[in-house]
This record gives sequence, structure tokens and C-alpha cells, in this order.
Amino acid sequence: MNIKNPLTWISLGFGSGLFPYAPGTVGSMLALLIYYIFFGDLLFSWIYLFSFLFFITFSFFVGLYIYPRTVEEENDPRSFVWDEFVGMWIACIPLLIMETSMKWLFLTFLVFRLFDIFKPLGIDFFDRKHGAFYVMIDDVVAGFYAAISVSFLLIIFA
Repeated sequence: MNIKNPLTWISLGFGSGLFPYAPGTVGSMLALLIYYIFFGDLLFSWIYLFSFLFFITFSFFVGLYIYPRTVEEENDPRSFVWDEFVGMWIACIPLLIMETSMKWLFLTFLVFRLFDIFKPLGIDFFDRKHGAFYVMIDDVVAGFYAAISVSFLLIIFA
């Protein structure tokens, strides 16, 4: 990897992908922190929701663009964590609408990591394929499953 390339720093999750142990988890934590700093304290409005959805969509396409430009021969290296960022942000969508307390942030993080690590309900189908789209989409699907799960939990317990 070319560390001097700014695209590499995005693909590395601003350095979190270089963490020697569980870089995907560290990347997800940093993504959650970014969510909390920039979106966590906003009162719900449709404009914020659409802005966040645009931000996520743009970030997905950034991932499709940077993956082949920063990852050489290796398929889905552990250091590429931009996919975790996008998946984590998708998992946070219910928080923007319903609740942003620290316990719900933590629970959203845990639920997303469980879906991302164990890859149930068809996520593993995408994970077995090669290429930028599949690297990104397995975390997108994990993020959607986490968002749905957190939504149900918020409805029941919040």
C-alpha cells in the first residue's frame, strides 16, 4: 500500500485498518465516533436524514472507487476498513430517527459487528465473491440487518 496516497488513508479508515488486532472492529468504532460527532446530536428532521443517507451513498461509491486503487492483489485485506465505515453508518440510521444515547450507540455497534463477523442470512454469499462491489456490499447488508434489528429493539425497549 502506498501510505502517501490520500485514497489509501480513506481505505485504511484513517489509519484504523492498520491496527494489528481486529482492524474491522477498530474501524467500526471510529466510524461510530464519526457518526456521533457529526450526526449524533442532531434533532431529527427530514433534511438531516436525507443528508445522512446521501453521505452514506456517497461513501459507498467512494469505497467502490478507492478499493481497486488502494488494494493491490489481495482480495478484501483486513486493512481495508472503509466497508466497515459504510456498514456501521447504515446501522446507525435508526439512531438518527429514534435515539442516540450511549447505550444505543454501543448496542448498535455490537449488533453490527455480530452481523459483520458471523455473516448470517446470506451475507456470506457476498463475502465469498471477489471485487470492490462485493467487498462493500457484504457490510452494507450487515448494516441493513443491524439497522432493522436495532429498530425493533428501539420500538420494544425505548
